[in-house]
Parts: sequence; C-alpha cells; structure tokens
Amino acid sequence: MPRARRLIAALAVTLLCAPGTWLRSHVDIAPPQEVAVSQVARAAATDATGWALAGVWQYRAEGLRFGGFSAMLALGPGRLRAFTDRGFRMTFSEPDLPDPDGAMNRQHVVPGWENDLTDIESATRDPDGGYYWIGYEQVHAILRHTIASTPDGVRDLRELVDWPENGGIEAMVRTADGRFIIVPETGNEGLIFARDPVAGGKPQTFRFRSPAKGYVATDMAQLPDGRLLVLMRDLVRPSRAAWPPFSALLAIGDPPAAGGVFAPAVTLRLDDVIPRENYEGLTLRPRDDGRVDVWVISDDNFSIMQRTLLAKLVFDPGA
Repeated sequence: MPRARRLIAALAVTLLCAPGTWLRSHVDIAPPQEVAVSQVARAAATDATGWALAGVWQYRAEGLRFGGFSAMLALGPGRLRAFTDRGFRMTFSEPDLPDPDGAMNRQHVVPGWENDLTDIESATRDPDGGYYWIGYEQVHAILRHTIASTPDGVRDLRELVDWPENGGIEAMVRTADGRFIIVPETGNEGLIFARDPVAGGKPQTFRFRSPAKGYVATDMAQLPDGRLLVLMRDLVRPSRAAWPPFSALLAIGDPPAAGGVFAPAVTLRLDDVIPRENYEGLTLRPRDDGRVDVWVISDDNFSIMQRTLLAKLVFDPGA
C-alpha cells in the first residue's frame, strides 16, 4: 500500500479507537454476565475451492469490559473461549447450537504480574487439553494456565527479542509434535521453541514471508493434516466499500523449520465472504467427515463504529 493510503487507513483506525468515539452509552467497569448474540449472515457458498460459509453472528454486551477479542480457543464439544486485549475472557457456546450463551471473566495471572499482563493477543493449547498458553503484547510474555484457568508459570521474552511494544506475540501455535511457533505482528522473523517456552530453553528463528503485500499474521492454528492455517489482516484505504478499513484473508503453509522460511499461500480472501471487520482470533474444530470448522472473531477496538463478529467457515482439506 502506498505510504499516503496507509497513513489514511492508520488515521481511520486511530479515530475508531479514540476516546469519545468508543465510549458506549452505558459505562460499567464490571465484566458483563449477559451477552446477546444475533445472526447477521447465513450459510453461503464461496468461490474458493474447499471453502463454505456456515454463518456469521454478532455479539453485544454492556460495559467497558466487552470487546477487543484478539485470540480464541476451541474447548470441549460446542464450547469456545475468546480472549481480549484488556485481560478478560469470554467462554461461550457455539452460536449455531440451541440456546447459545456466553459469560465473561477476568483472566488471572501469576502474582506480581497483575499490572503487566493485560494485552492478550494469542492463545494455544495442547492436544490433550491439560494446559493452554496465552501470548501478551507490550511485555512479550507467555503465560501458562491449567485447563481450569489457574496460572501455572510465565516466560518473559524481552531478553530474547527486539520487538516494539505493540508488535509482539500476535500468532502462536503449539504443534502436534510439541513445538511452539510464534509469529510477531511486526517484522519478518518468527520463533520456534522445541518445547513449552515457560519450561525454559532458547528459541530458534525462521523467516516469515507474507503471501500478500501489507498483510500481517493475527492468529494461527494447525490443521489435522499438519499444515498451519494463518489469519491475516491489512489496513486499507477507507471508503464506502471498505469500512471498517480492514482487509482479511486466510493462508495455509507447512510448518517452518529452524532457519527456514514460512511462506503460507492464500487459500481464502474473506472480504467478499464475511462482513469486513478487524479479525484477530482463529480456532479450529475437526469434524468426523474430514472437514474442519474454522472460527474467526473480530476485535472491535472498543469502538461503537465496529462490531464483535464471529464467523464460522467450513474447510475441506481434500477438495
């Protein structure tokens, strides 16, 4: 994107996040216990081989604690959990099931880190469900939790990386072989930990090559066939056709090797499939028929001019 166009897009995003723009009519600092959901788009075919849209839903709740969802995990059958960049989580049922629900809670951290670990940007879990890990921006730390959300250890990466405060652990996945792969929002060098980073060890690096100019990774998950699915976003020139001023796509690639290049290829451009928004969270749920449910959630930047949207796509890796 030319510099002038990117500047215009950046100013538009700043406006979306500016005080006085994002304040809701009812200001409540407690986490909302009632979350409303409504469907805004129904099932539809796409032009991309192997991809179909199952639906899109909008979530609403009162108060300053709702919104800003930047990471997501699939829990037990029919349950999802999304994390915010203000240190909260929403656990909820998949909205295409009967009587969808949702409730928010603070994401607890290890003692002494309460004022530092707030901006959640990524999350991953082990295949057995015993632990999950959260990646934080600003301080570039990884926090491990038990499946009951009890804090169980933290790793500070600031001595290992030279990332800007707002360009940290944007996408993180624990692969089936136990490695942790991390892609920062800025720069083109990612990290590979051979095991749980909270347990120690130095990472190796790889080069990240975006499949489309201007797009950065916002989340990542591993498909059943071992490939990585990456959610990516770009700022675009604001217009009636491009508002909010974001563009999103999904890309697929083989996991990177240490010292290698991770170069996923575009598999689906989302702008013409789901409503345009700032999509930052991604999680997968394999189906019995070999297809995969792909869930993506948007970060509304706590703005009344944006929405918290959850989209369900269905992917057939063999198509």
